[in-house]
Amino acid sequence: MRPSGNLRILDNQGRTYIPKHLQAELGIQGKDIVPYFVDANCVLLIRKGTDVEAIIKGLDILKEDLKLRSAAEINKLVEGTKKKE
Repeated sequence: MRPSGNLRILDNQGRTYIPKHLQAELGIQGKDIVPYFVDANCVLLIRKGTDVEAIIKGLDILKEDLKLRSAAEINKLVEGTKKKE
């Protein structure tokens, strides 16, 4: 599974720091612009110049990754609640 994490908002103006590994993934070099799409529950940052098919393929991969993470988390919770016999 690919790493996940949080972006920390640094001030009241909403400034944030994008970690180096995310900058590399997005192709950011210095002061730059990052395209994005917004949904009610998430924001998708996109590498500049990426075509629609590559974005959709990436979303499919992320969807499967999220399913695996959710299943693993649920299994961990269920195992912890089983009565010891």
